[in-house]
Amino acid sequence: MIESVAALGRYVLEKSNKSVLEQMIENPNYDYCMFILLSETENGIEFTGVDYEEVSTDYSKYLFRSGSSRGANFSPTAKITTLSNTYDQKILGWFRGVLKEKRINNKEKLEQIYDRLVQDQASILAAVSEKIESLDKCLISVKLNHLYPVENELFTETFLYLINKKDLELSANNQICSICKEQKDTVIGKMSAFKFYTLDKPGFITGGFQEETAWRNYPVCLECKSFVEAGKEYIENHLKYQFYGLPYLLIPSFLINKENTGEDFEVILEIFENQQKMIQLSKESGNSIMTDEGDLLYILSEQKNTISLKFLFMQKIQSAERILLVIDDVLPSRLQKLFKSKEEVEKVILFKKETNEPRHFHFGFFRTFFAKSDEGKKNFDLNKYFLTIVESSFKAKQLELNFLLKYIMKEIRKDFLKENEQNFYWKIKQAMACLSFLEKINVLQFEGGQMIMSKFNNIFEVFGKQLNTNEKRAIFLLGSMTQILLEVQQKKRNSKPFLKQLMGLKMDEQSIKGLLPKVINKFIEYDAYTKPRQELAEEISSLFLQANEKWKLSIDEINFYFVCGMSLASKVKEVLYEKEEVIQ
Repeated sequence: MIESVAALGRYVLEKSNKSVLEQMIENPNYDYCMFILLSETENGIEFTGVDYEEVSTDYSKYLFRSGSSRGANFSPTAKITTLSNTYDQKILGWFRGVLKEKRINNKEKLEQIYDRLVQDQASILAAVSEKIESLDKCLISVKLNHLYPVENELFTETFLYLINKKDLELSANNQICSICKEQKDTVIGKMSAFKFYTLDKPGFITGGFQEETAWRNYPVCLECKSFVEAGKEYIENHLKYQFYGLPYLLIPSFLINKENTGEDFEVILEIFENQQKMIQLSKESGNSIMTDEGDLLYILSEQKNTISLKFLFMQKIQSAERILLVIDDVLPSRLQKLFKSKEEVEKVILFKKETNEPRHFHFGFFRTFFAKSDEGKKNFDLNKYFLTIVESSFKAKQLELNFLLKYIMKEIRKDFLKENEQNFYWKIKQAMACLSFLEKINVLQFEGGQMIMSKFNNIFEVFGKQLNTNEKRAIFLLGSMTQILLEVQQKKRNSKPFLKQLMGLKMDEQSIKGLLPKVINKFIEYDAYTKPRQELAEEISSLFLQANEKWKLSIDEINFYFVCGMSLASKVKEVLYEKEEVIQ
């Protein structure tokens, strides 16, 4: 993953024609810069006056990078707040700080500059004070021999040292960098770009658990470190998303080098940088699979397999970062498979007859069932399972049906017991879409069995391989027949007392077989056991009789097929009554 971030950072810097040094310089967003002018003479460093200029778009020449609010910056360039304080804290403070460092080069010259700035402090402050009276938002910096700070090696070397100082605490000389695979003068072992990489426990360190040898874990040269930082900044600016309360980074990895990817590389970067516009052009949420908002994946699915994607899900706990999941190497061809399956599910399962349009399927449907194990929970404690489903979808890893149905049926039963019909039927529809989607992308497998011909085959085919045994089909049709009875009961009694017979949707094999005569008797009681309903009962009985002797269905599975039948009772009625009204 780090190699991918570094490669992206290198490409971004090359594209912007920025050097490693320029990448580390911040835009001060100030209007003017006041320079203290110093010159090297035979008598040493001399103060020759002050001068100022408007800050140009090429802000890198000021070498500005902010540091601690109470300490110096990374260079002798600072934003003027109170002149005397800024001069002491940010200018003189910078020299005082670097002169204490043991590994700083050119210390003698830095000390000469510092001494001159101290000796001529009163003259310098007086000259600067006079000039800045009419200037708003003014920087203060130092020019030596008329050179801007970025042109002066004395300042740039120190600037880079201070930035890398923390990382250099664990370093080694003349070692191989694990990213570029080249031998470098210095490699570091404690790169601070990503906070989830820590060495705060001995067990995190290979080779004897000694911190001074921690560079062996992951040696990175200073140049590659800069690429990693540039790549990280780019990803956080362009490819950072929220996914149902879980932040994640989308990390592209080019499978062949830039020279061979040619225009593909430029196209991908253009997509990243103009993604909002691209998403709008791709009809936003209709082409989203991660959330109900537009995302880039549909656009990326149309690219060649010269790129792969990594999804890095992280959790922030105070200032620390913890990796929840990394999904590696997702190719555009896999994304195409996901979007094609999504489209099929929308057409078959989620189609809205009244508007002649499909509802949009996305991973939020899974979140309906994998958020909290209990409504009273403060936090989302099912994130791990939710992300497991996401990973399985992208990587084509197998999932167990009973694992999914345990949580799906829990949510469906909850609304069934509350008699919240709208939520009850919508969740059934969502569950059907989820399982159908997983089957189409080859993540769910269904064990089949004997099946007889039926007039309802067209309905069964909607479920793919899910209804692939006689007992599953019998349960499904019994669910539809029960739903028809409930509609009749509602019309005649304005209530549905038969719901109590469904045992809170925890019916086992014996209970479900015993339900059929109860439904028939109730139809007879209401004088509503019409010929089509008799035919339906006969079909169910026939399927039961030709089912396997011993069902291999869990209680969750039995009740899931039953509620699917309830949800699609209208489809069954269309077959039974050839689209005539059924309720009597």
